[in-house]
Amino acid sequence: MKTRGFYPDEIIFASTTACNLHCEHCFVNRNPLQLDIEQAVAFLRDCAASGKIERVGFSGGEPFLYMEFLLALTKETLALDLLFDQIMTNGDWWKDEADLKATLQTLYDAGYDGKIGLSWDEYHGQSQERMETFIGVVKEIFGDDSVVIQAVGKDLPRTYPAEDPRAWQARRWFSEDYCQGPGNIFYVHADGNIAPCCGFANENPALFIGNIKDSWEKIMQKAAGNKMVELCFNRGISRYRRQELKKVLRQKKLKLPGKTSDICSFCDYVCRLQ
Repeated sequence: MKTRGFYPDEIIFASTTACNLHCEHCFVNRNPLQLDIEQAVAFLRDCAASGKIERVGFSGGEPFLYMEFLLALTKETLALDLLFDQIMTNGDWWKDEADLKATLQTLYDAGYDGKIGLSWDEYHGQSQERMETFIGVVKEIFGDDSVVIQAVGKDLPRTYPAEDPRAWQARRWFSEDYCQGPGNIFYVHADGNIAPCCGFANENPALFIGNIKDSWEKIMQKAAGNKMVELCFNRGISRYRRQELKKVLRQKKLKLPGKTSDICSFCDYVCRLQ
């Protein structure tokens, strides 16, 4: 039986919504927001004190556009003896190679030793020359195995929001995994709201389980009372589809748009029904 339950062991800080690219497949809220560094440090300390958090990662927006945050949280992560996951970047934020080397060297000198996750595909529109330069400099500073390339494209799986008809063209329903893949984290949005997963549906208020100003205990209490957390992590959102969704749709005079093989698309749909 697949593992059930919400047991977060990682924090991902989406430190800013600022980004130098505007990609078709990105669903991040474009309001200009930045996480407060002092609040983030205090939050990290409180979570570390719980003994449950093991790793820290960074996302966005483009996290390298808020270097002050990266450096401060890198140093605090080390001080708390936690591990790094990865920094998700589009790799295209630098002015020239000298700027790229100086920025990455500063991060390395601060103690960051996690992976650099590079989003590189046809939707981002980066030039191959710049990406090859970026990868080369990252490997030069952080090591040969430091880059993890993530891509979406015409021949690769792509996630669509529930409102997009392309999300509902599957021949089979998604497989239940109780959100153990993208879940069991505290995903801290740039506005301070916290979601229990890094799937794109996490921008729905129905998935918020607290705020960066809340304590570990308070967030876990809110998570325990959150309907979507219960559905996704304990009961199984596919069971909800089979047993309860028809009644909800009848009450709202709606019908399913089709079938989706993407559990995040379906989660997004259920969140919007709340």
